Amino acid sequence: METRSNHLLVGGVVLAIIAALAAFIIWLAQVSGDDMKRYDIFFKQAVDGLTKGSDVTFSGVPVGQVESINLEPNSPEFVRVRITVREDTPVLQGTTATIQGVGFTGVSQIQLDGATRGAPPTTQKGPHGAPVIPTKPGALGELLNSAPELLERVSTLTERLSEVLDEDNQRSIKGILANTERA
Repeated sequence: METRSNHLLVGGVVLAIIAALAAFIIWLAQVSGDDMKRYDIFFKQAVDGLTKGSDVTFSGVPVGQVESINLEPNSPEFVRVRITVREDTPVLQGTTATIQGVGFTGVSQIQLDGATRGAPPTTQKGPHGAPVIPTKPGALGELLNSAPELLERVSTLTERLSEVLDEDNQRSIKGILANTERA
């Protein structure tokens, strides 16, 4: 029997096995990722609670995840959110995206809605190479957008109440109630 083994041959076989294993893992990752489509969403609002890996739902059904969140360098008022969704998700023209809070935890997800049967798919590439899904404000976004008007109305209401309840009117109301009680 030979007591000396060929170290070069053993090292070569080990390196070949490691390279084959790495190639198999890369191939497996590509095969499992091929059934996903990428889309960009440009939000002109804060994306609080949204993180990489947050859920993307279509009419409440989980269909994908947030891949990345970036500020637009040329338009800093926009936040670009890249999402990946399953290939069979019907992202058609007319589909819109909103940010939806999940419970009271502060975590958010993206909700896709509004696809109509027979509409063509959203395929036109945007500035970053992926199709763009338009946004619409969610319930919280609409509330925040109408907050200045709401505050103005509350302010007007309190001014009018303070005018109605000034000292002269309070005396008049007191006199009316006293006269009503006597009658």
